[in-house]
Amino acid sequence: MPNIFGISVGGLLSNQAALNTTAHNIANANTEGYSRQRVNFSASSPEFVGGNYFGAGVEVSQVIRIFEQTHQLELQSATSNFMRLEMYLSQAGRVDGMLADSDNGLNNAMQNFFTAIQGVSNDPGSIAARQVMLDQAGGLVSRFDSIHSQLEAQTTQVNASIDSVAKEITAIGSAIAALNQQISSSGRNPPPDLLDQRDLAITRLSELISVQTSTQPDGSLSVFIGSGQSLVVGSLATELVASLDPQDPRSMRLFLRSNTSNVDITQNISGGQIGGLRDVVADIIEPAFNTLGRVAIAVSDALNQQSQLGLDLNNDLGSLIFTDINDATIANSRVINSTNNTGNSSISLNIDDPSLLTDSNYTLFFQGGNYQLIDQTTNTTIATFAPPGAIPGSVAVPSIGVTINFNSGASLAGDSFEIQPTRNFSRDIAVTITSAEQIAAASPVRATFAQSNIGSGEIISTRVSDTTTAQFTGVPGNLNPPIRIEFDSPPGVAGEFSIYDMSSGSPVLITGGISGYQPNQENEMLALAGAPFNAYGYEMTLAGDPQPGDNFDIAYNANGGGDNSNINLLADLQTATTLDNGGSSFQQAFGRIISKVGVNTQSASIKRDAAESILFQTKERRESLSGVNLDEEAANLLKFQQAYQASAQVISVARTLFQTMLDSVR
Repeated sequence: MPNIFGISVGGLLSNQAALNTTAHNIANANTEGYSRQRVNFSASSPEFVGGNYFGAGVEVSQVIRIFEQTHQLELQSATSNFMRLEMYLSQAGRVDGMLADSDNGLNNAMQNFFTAIQGVSNDPGSIAARQVMLDQAGGLVSRFDSIHSQLEAQTTQVNASIDSVAKEITAIGSAIAALNQQISSSGRNPPPDLLDQRDLAITRLSELISVQTSTQPDGSLSVFIGSGQSLVVGSLATELVASLDPQDPRSMRLFLRSNTSNVDITQNISGGQIGGLRDVVADIIEPAFNTLGRVAIAVSDALNQQSQLGLDLNNDLGSLIFTDINDATIANSRVINSTNNTGNSSISLNIDDPSLLTDSNYTLFFQGGNYQLIDQTTNTTIATFAPPGAIPGSVAVPSIGVTINFNSGASLAGDSFEIQPTRNFSRDIAVTITSAEQIAAASPVRATFAQSNIGSGEIISTRVSDTTTAQFTGVPGNLNPPIRIEFDSPPGVAGEFSIYDMSSGSPVLITGGISGYQPNQENEMLALAGAPFNAYGYEMTLAGDPQPGDNFDIAYNANGGGDNSNINLLADLQTATTLDNGGSSFQQAFGRIISKVGVNTQSASIKRDAAESILFQTKERRESLSGVNLDEEAANLLKFQQAYQASAQVISVARTLFQTMLDSVR
């Protein structure tokens, strides 16, 4: 039959266990990730005596933690999303502040440069004004380089952060595996504190990367990242490694490394700090590089082309103001061979039309005997083509305004190339003219009319379109030949005008009997004359009503230091729509990336605040169930203390009864 001693000792020990657990709860009230614990009591198995069952007291059946798995899963998801947005916002805000800075941003330098161009236009013969323009050109180049350098520094920091986070993920994975080992070997009732430690580690892991978990029959927890790749299975952890992309050494790729394989999971990574870092690179940093480079290319190309159509103070044809956008070294640097390539192709990229360039980088694959060009932003195929028939050779891709040059060697199946048309030109652009006299402010041709003209014909404009023709290059410092347009009969009569060679100073007829002049309208005279005059590389526009004997001369504009014809055209480029397929000026295109970064940053801020609120609510839900309530624990402390004291009192009564029994038989 159960005895009073056994029952009371069981009650004493059980309530002592409850007191210990309550004290443990109180001690860990401020411990991160702690779940309050509770002692479950159960009545001891009764004993059958004399036809009846008699109770045998109480025993501790289990110490459990108050925990709900759905709360943990919600916490993992909310933590991962918040930390992704927090990291994204931190990096995006840095780029936003850099690009939008009114003092250090690009727009201020661009405005100063074009203001200086206007200064030369106002006084084209002024060396001082020209020097200011040259200095401001250097300032613009420095601003391009400064912003590029800041973006490069941020990229380096992001890459270092990705590497650091990958190492931390590996360390946490190893810790979880060790906890799995302890938990699975502890039997059917694993220690609640170890379970809390493991859940806390999972939550910390969620701060770094989005994870999925699965509880196994032995109590261990499998952890998966990416699209289901295992980071932890039982007591085995896999290493997450960040390494430079073999195709683009400026970016990082992520691999799960085991004893048997390396699995590239870069494209499947999401969430947490590492997801935020990768998102900000794709959404903001790389587009900023490419937009900055696009603007630099457009500025360099547009001003170089117009400069070469002018004449400088040395009476030389205009030269490049900025770096040639298709400089051989720069063209080669736009294509990066993967270090995994087995072929030996040497490929470069020329820019044909800056207005068609986008903010994308591209991947060129060689497979099945053909090349495939893929837009990395949209993941769409831009072009598929066979290698050129002869090497060296080239293939134009007009849809994006580039030509791919195959310089030497050959590709083998599986070879790939990173193509970055614009990314680094903001670093590569430089001022190439070295003196103020080299600024080509004037037009290389001068059109004049004879004072003896009796008609109302007037020169509307002269326009130069190509200074590489024989008319400009045949006799340096001269127009070859200088020409005279002389009207032989009134407009409307057959054979209105003739063209004469004025090389010797005396008219020598080149062609005559040209008709088609429309009085009192604008007429392009060399276009009316037709070949070969329409290919001279320049044009003169006349209007009015010339009369027979009226003549107009076109000659080399030697010593035309006061002419601002070409510098005016350079100034007009500030508002010309040379980017985005004719939709944006230089500053508008750069303004779009500022706007995009600002919108993305503001959106991320709003989303971050919302995610923070969700995370707070998730934590509150968990705490409401699993957190330690000190008032409740104080009440439990009193309850179990009273029960403990009562059990002790029963022992005292039992001792008295036993003593009475002994005394009665003495």
